[in-house]
Amino acid sequence: MGYSTVTTVLSPAASRSLTDLPTVKTELSIDSGDTTDDAWLAQAIFQVSGSIERYTKRALVPEYVVDNFDIEQDAYPWQTPGGFAQLQLSRWPVLAVTSVVQTLATGVTQVLSAGTDFRLNPATGQLLRLNRFTGVGVTWEAIPVAVTYSAGYGVLIEETGAVPQSAPYQVTVQGAGAFSCDQSVSYAGGAPLARVSSNPAQGQYSVTAGVYTFNIADAGQALAFAYATVNIPPGLVEICLTLITGRFSAKGRDPALVQRDTPGVGTERWWVGGTPGQTGAFPPDIAAALDDYRVPTVA
Repeated sequence: MGYSTVTTVLSPAASRSLTDLPTVKTELSIDSGDTTDDAWLAQAIFQVSGSIERYTKRALVPEYVVDNFDIEQDAYPWQTPGGFAQLQLSRWPVLAVTSVVQTLATGVTQVLSAGTDFRLNPATGQLLRLNRFTGVGVTWEAIPVAVTYSAGYGVLIEETGAVPQSAPYQVTVQGAGAFSCDQSVSYAGGAPLARVSSNPAQGQYSVTAGVYTFNIADAGQALAFAYATVNIPPGLVEICLTLITGRFSAKGRDPALVQRDTPGVGTERWWVGGTPGQTGAFPPDIAAALDDYRVPTVA
C-alpha cells in the first residue's frame, strides 16, 4: 500500500536564489559600487542555492503547483479500507490551497472543502482527511486526488488594481521587488483571466517579475491579483552566505596546495577535499543545520 505523487508547476518562481547580490556583497564587505565580482557572485548564488535545494529535496521559493496523488488500494480492504491518514504535499510551507479534487470515476469529480473534508497543516504540507459528518480524521480513499496550491518560503498577497487607459497597459504590483510567482488575475466581477507567455489578447495577461501586461481591450478594467513574494528564513540565508563566503575566499586558489611557507610571515595550509567528518556535499555543521529543512516523514 502506498501512493505516488506527480507535481506540475503551474507558475514557476521568478528566481530560485536563496539570497541576493546586495546581501552577499554586504556580507563580504564589498562596496555596492564595486561590480568587479558581480558575475562570479551571481553564479555562486545560483549554484549554492541549487545545492541547498538538492540536499533538502524540495523547492524552497514560492511556486504555484498541482500535486496529483494516486493512492493504492489496500490488499485487504475489508480490514483497512482506503489509503493513508495523511497526504504529504511536495511543497511546504503552504501559502494557500486553491482546490482539493477527488476523481470518483471517469468524468466524475468531487471538490473537497477545507475544515469539512480535510485539514491542512501549512507548516509541514500535510493533509488530513476528515469525516465531514463527525470531523474525525479518517484515511484517504484509494482514488486519485489533485491538490492545487501555492507553497514556499514567502507570503501570498492579494491586491486590486486597474489596467491603465494608455499604453503600455501594464500594472506593477506592490510586491514586485520580492515577486516570486503569479497565482491568478481576475476581473472585479470574479471571472478569471488566462495567463499567456506574451502578447496577451483580451481576457489574457502575461507577467514578468511582478509587471503584468494586458491587451488594449482591457484598458480601464478593475482587477484582482493574487501572487506570492519570497521571504527566505534567516537561517537558510545564513547558510547560503556561509557557503558563498567560503567559495569566495578560495576563489583562484590552488585546491591541491597543502602548505606554503613565507619566511618572516608565516605558513598557510588548506584542507584538500572536504572538511574532517564530511561525507556529503556539505560540512557536518552545514548539513546539520539543513536537516531541519529536509523532507519530513509521514507516519
